[in-house]
Amino acid sequence: MKRIIVTACAGAAAAVAATLPLGAQQSQPAPVTDPPTSLANIMATIQFRHLKLAYSGKVMNWPLAGYELDLIQLGFDAATRLHPTVKELSLADLVKQESAPPLAALRRAIDAKSSDGFAKAFGQLTEACNRCHRSAGVGFVVIRVPTASPFSNQLFPPIQPR
Repeated sequence: MKRIIVTACAGAAAAVAATLPLGAQQSQPAPVTDPPTSLANIMATIQFRHLKLAYSGKVMNWPLAGYELDLIQLGFDAATRLHPTVKELSLADLVKQESAPPLAALRRAIDAKSSDGFAKAFGQLTEACNRCHRSAGVGFVVIRVPTASPFSNQLFPPIQPR
């Protein structure tokens, strides 16, 4: 049934396209007002990674925690490369000053498989996010240690080898 519907839709689209003047078939896509590389979208991605990092550390899934930490760092790297300044502040300096110490502490805690170290460093990272937001003039964006996960489709505890 799906194949018939898809084929019919494709055929109808081809028929409509064939009746349009040649120039009309080559229209430009609508402009995107909030591209994936906007600072807001990069930070939203980091916020999801922050949540997944929290849950992976909570259940001591150290490989997943390391993976999420790496992706957070890549997100910060992309943010500073694509948006060197925000409100006349050096984003690279701000991110380095605020997030580098807790990110390094998280790496040490993950490598040591230390739940206590992880919890402390994660709290420091969360506070660093909020200090950075206040410095950048978006202090109304307040990050906290997650209390629930919207990722019901992902298991966070480590899988035991069989």
